[in-house]
Amino acid sequence: MPEESLDQRITLPPSVQPESAGPARGFRFRGASASWLAAGLVLGAGAVALAWSLSGSAAARPFTLVGEVQIAGVTGSSGSCAGNHEFGDLDKGAPVTVFDAAGRVVATGSLGRGAYDSSGRCVFPVAVRGVPDGSTSYTVKVGWHEPTKLTNEQARTGALALLLGLS
Repeated sequence: MPEESLDQRITLPPSVQPESAGPARGFRFRGASASWLAAGLVLGAGAVALAWSLSGSAAARPFTLVGEVQIAGVTGSSGSCAGNHEFGDLDKGAPVTVFDAAGRVVATGSLGRGAYDSSGRCVFPVAVRGVPDGSTSYTVKVGWHEPTKLTNEQARTGALALLLGLS
């Protein structure tokens, strides 16, 4: 018996026999492969989304057209205000419509709450979200009043200032 190895001398019952390393190693390998595959898919999707968002130029993204509408008020007045007479349609919530250079409606919004400024003018803030960029010019119509034309640059930089009834 001296030539027998310890492994040859000890025989374990079949229920206690160790499992071979092959299947366990293969299982771990498949799990690691699936993890790497999932991580790769997530990173790849993120890269595609980033490239897609950067592919459009900044000029093609929608913007918020901001500005104000001013109407004559009473000098020395303060607090909130609204239009009257020919400006009776001007109050908080009055419609603001934005048209592109082709005359299509591209966005709508409404006036904010009017307030008197230091000169006694009734001033309404305007903020129309989601105006698509790319038109050479825009036309803004507030209520039933004459529309005002703006260049693309004026529309994007907050240069809207409608002076109604003021010289």
